[in-house]
Amino acid sequence: MRQIITTIWFGTREPFKNINYTILFLILFSVFFALFVLIPVWTVAGNTLAYQLKIFTARDYAVLVLLSGLSSLFITMQVFVMKLRKKVAGLGGTVGGGLGALFAGIAGTAFCASCLAPLFAIFGIGFGGVVFVLDYRWYFVVGVTALMLIAIYLMARKINKVCISC
Repeated sequence: MRQIITTIWFGTREPFKNINYTILFLILFSVFFALFVLIPVWTVAGNTLAYQLKIFTARDYAVLVLLSGLSSLFITMQVFVMKLRKKVAGLGGTVGGGLGALFAGIAGTAFCASCLAPLFAIFGIGFGGVVFVLDYRWYFVVGVTALMLIAIYLMARKINKVCISC
């Protein structure tokens, strides 16, 4: 376990030695956080930003910050690896990982049926899917967080040159 934490620590520190990656992380964090807050505002008729911010609890904000941070960190590390290798071959993985992180974050942070129903309707998921996600939403958050941590760990291994195929 200590080796995993050490790998993640040194792998995540490396990109932030350059100020450009720190700025990229902060921009991505802001974009993800804003999207996680604004998507329910855009998809629910009559919802406003002020009302959405009012109904969020401290726990909701903590989940938003956690998932925004993990998603931003993963994409920042992926961009760092791509620049390090001077290849664009990994771009599909970055886009796929970023979109997957965005969808997972949206699914993990949608805590009310009125916010989740229109969002799932866009993807063609019916009311049964909404009820299922609402009943097990904390399992989704834990699962999404675990998957993002695994992705960050594998990216850190790549940065530390422990694993080339990760």
